[in-house]
Amino acid sequence: MLTTVCFANYHIEPGTKLRTLIDVPRTLNAIPATFINGKYDGPTVLVTSGVHGSEYPGIAASMELGRELDPKDIHGCLIIMHPVNVSAFWARMAETCPEDGLNLNRVFPGNSTLSRTYKLADFLLREFILKADYYLDLHSGDLQEDLHPYAYFPGNASEEVNNKSRELASLINVEYMVRSTATTGAYNCAALHGVPSILVERGGTGFCCREDIDEYKDDVMHVLQYVGMVPDYDHGHSHTFTPQELTRIEYLEADKPACWYHAKHSGEMIEKGELLGYTTDFFNEKQEEFHAKFSGVILYMTPSFSITPGRVLCAYAELPEDYEPQVPHTHVHTHSLPEKVSE
Repeated sequence: MLTTVCFANYHIEPGTKLRTLIDVPRTLNAIPATFINGKYDGPTVLVTSGVHGSEYPGIAASMELGRELDPKDIHGCLIIMHPVNVSAFWARMAETCPEDGLNLNRVFPGNSTLSRTYKLADFLLREFILKADYYLDLHSGDLQEDLHPYAYFPGNASEEVNNKSRELASLINVEYMVRSTATTGAYNCAALHGVPSILVERGGTGFCCREDIDEYKDDVMHVLQYVGMVPDYDHGHSHTFTPQELTRIEYLEADKPACWYHAKHSGEMIEKGELLGYTTDFFNEKQEEFHAKFSGVILYMTPSFSITPGRVLCAYAELPEDYEPQVPHTHVHTHSLPEKVSE
């Protein structure tokens, strides 16, 4: 039965679309969002982008989808946020929020009594994530990260939620999907509360390229079709990749400020013991070398020369025993405009 849906202080009638700024209580922040309550019954799906304000392709894709989709084509209710972390977007800040220096994706489930970032996480969880049947979080390599496209799905929730999330990740047109053992992050927090969720990674290093935007839009629409929200969607092209599951991932971090010389790039295969890079001081005296603990693939690499403690230098994953090489993922930076723009 079609019903009016309620999120925070907003009530959206069936067959309508609302594009608005959502005020986050007890902060000075407002999130641009599109609510589409469809003409037909169906699931409730939340799509977020810009949890990290400088991860651009997912934000652009969400903006375009919010404008293009029509309630008459939607079964259920779709909520799209574009971007979540507005202040970080305008500040061009990598990972953190300018108000308190915290990483939003590291403070879930949040706390309404603490600083701005905790309040934002708490608001997103209570008012939106917990009301969704499915959740997609769109990320990228940040300003300092060169990234190979892949997807995460949770591994610490219930078996049912883990399996449903894995099904969603398997729909994404990427070579790899990573089973996460973490409990932090919006999508992991959602899964622990019973909401099947995934995090998708495309693009990076501050670029907002048309091919990443279009692939992201297809990712979202493919998932929406799978869950029954857009049964008539024709995604227009066959997928190049079948995601292969990765379960062992290593994140290298620097323990002190340094200059970073990286020896590998995202998407490259590596052998156990191979040099990944090294750090120096300002006098070019070598401080530390980093070698691969196992053979695998580089998921993302930080090409930034300046490194501060706690920042990831690179992330790499072990390939499964039955790994089958696929057509290499190539990336050409283009900046063509979308086919549909505002009149």
